[in-house]
Amino acid sequence: MLKPRLKNRKNKALLLLALCFLSACGPDKEAELPALCRLETYAFDGARDLASRIGPAPDNILNYYRQSDGRADYAAYAPSGPEKALALEYLRLLPPVYEKVFRERCIGIYFMSGFMGNGATSWVIGAGDQVYFYIVLNPASLKAGLSATLTERERSCFIPVPGWEISVDAGKKYRGLLYALFHEGTHGLDYAAGITPYTDEGMPAKYFPPVPVAGKFFYSAWDSYSRPNRAFDFPGRDRITFYGLGGGPKLRADEAPALYAGLAGTGFASLYGARSWAEDLAELETFGLITGKLGQPYVITLRSPSRKYIFRPMDGQAGVRAKEALAFLDEVRSE
Repeated sequence: MLKPRLKNRKNKALLLLALCFLSACGPDKEAELPALCRLETYAFDGARDLASRIGPAPDNILNYYRQSDGRADYAAYAPSGPEKALALEYLRLLPPVYEKVFRERCIGIYFMSGFMGNGATSWVIGAGDQVYFYIVLNPASLKAGLSATLTERERSCFIPVPGWEISVDAGKKYRGLLYALFHEGTHGLDYAAGITPYTDEGMPAKYFPPVPVAGKFFYSAWDSYSRPNRAFDFPGRDRITFYGLGGGPKLRADEAPALYAGLAGTGFASLYGARSWAEDLAELETFGLITGKLGQPYVITLRSPSRKYIFRPMDGQAGVRAKEALAFLDEVRSE
């Protein structure tokens, strides 16, 4: 997820940004970024090791998300020593370019209990208009297995129907934190390196990459940020939501077979990736690494009262696109 990511969080966050802009500007004054979007707000030191940047969500970020999501129960979570070590272990499984970008541009990896979803990534602007980022994670992913975390995500897309069950098999080796770090880390990389045309449509256009690393790759699937072209669209895509955000869920579980069949006819790695080109990149990179480098399965199973449906998204065009997306990492590294 991005900050803002799904529809209701996005609208609230944009409203907050707009209010900040208006309060800072008269009609003849250039808009100033709100404090949370400015690097000087944070005690950022790129020389500090990444371990020292992993910790509980600071009060200003905690209060922002409480207000944005309308969740007074959000609380800062201090990861234990072994939990921080696990986060670092999983980060080391990412390609080397991530380590470089995290070292230079990641302000912090913060944990927030009760968070809606697995995580969110936010942009911050520093000197010379360089883009930095921080990540907020749900500590539930420290406890749950990778398959359980992805199953919970997938189920949150649907209104339960008796006799229908949805599950995701991503192996038993890793915890859900792996997915959260890979996905959110890719958003951070996208912010800092400019892989897609822009990572967040809520960011002022002056901070978009002048030439995206991916070139026109995403325009082969997308007409615009969150509108795919006809070949990549499918019935029900516009009703996809997760974690109760965006007014969802809007789809019944018995609509899932047709939805996944539609997904299988595209090059998207997941329903989540079908929401925008930023999520498309994050899911292609994440599942490309999980199934390729780490050798784990990625199988979605639907069970109805009368039959079973099995989908393997990475066996189709999504697998081809994931290899192309992973190749962009080499281009980032060479810059």
